[in-house]
Amino acid sequence: MYFHFETKKSAYEARLGHGLGPTPHLHSHIEMVLTQTGTTVAFADSTEVKVEAGDLFIAFPNQIHYYIDKQRPVEHKILIVSPDMCPEFSRIFKSMVPKVPLLKKAIENPRIVSAVENMVQCKKEQGEYSETEARGCVLILMSEIFRNIELQEKEPYDNDLVKDIITYCYENYNSDISLQAIADELHVSRCYISRLFSRRLHIGFNDYINSLRVRNACEMLKTTDLSVTEVAYAVGYNSVRTFDRAFFNARQMTPKEYRQKAFEKK
Repeated sequence: MYFHFETKKSAYEARLGHGLGPTPHLHSHIEMVLTQTGTTVAFADSTEVKVEAGDLFIAFPNQIHYYIDKQRPVEHKILIVSPDMCPEFSRIFKSMVPKVPLLKKAIENPRIVSAVENMVQCKKEQGEYSETEARGCVLILMSEIFRNIELQEKEPYDNDLVKDIITYCYENYNSDISLQAIADELHVSRCYISRLFSRRLHIGFNDYINSLRVRNACEMLKTTDLSVTEVAYAVGYNSVRTFDRAFFNARQMTPKEYRQKAFEKK
């Protein structure tokens, strides 16, 4: 599983969308999706929910989340909001997460629908008071959501450390990376990092590094003339045999077969 940390520069994003992304990611903002057509399966950390037309999905800050569309088209409105826009709820975002990150038939709540539509409009207009108006919409939206979902205490993970680990892996996966190297760099125990991978990120360290390497290898096989051997070494493997085995486990085909299929599609 490949996932990454996204840095959000704006206080909020609000837009219409067509199809949701399968790449797991996390960020320090709140992400809400109000679906209009279609069906998707959404994940927030280890919780999986079926999101149907009219439902609202919410991921709290620093929850790993992604979507797998099942019935297309998944037309939706997506809001990605900084918690700083609603400091009234800061205590909730720091210590709680939704027990089930889904509000069924949210589209039947006129206050939710109005708040979402107004935020999309504010983002389009970008007027002098758009962000102020959007903040009012966020407060209404959060109030309605918290009235209708059950919250629970979240596990006490160090979110900054999770971001640092993900960033370090992304920047160094093509080198001789190891748990001990990360532990030395970040000044924490390798056992603690290993537990974070298994309990917070739900993937083993070696499996995650392999996912990063294979993902980059796929891109290189499609876009460069490098040989399979050269690609293997470029993404961090010390032998072609190890690369072939890891690639096959991830894609159910060899690197050569993947490149051939990629060229056939062009």
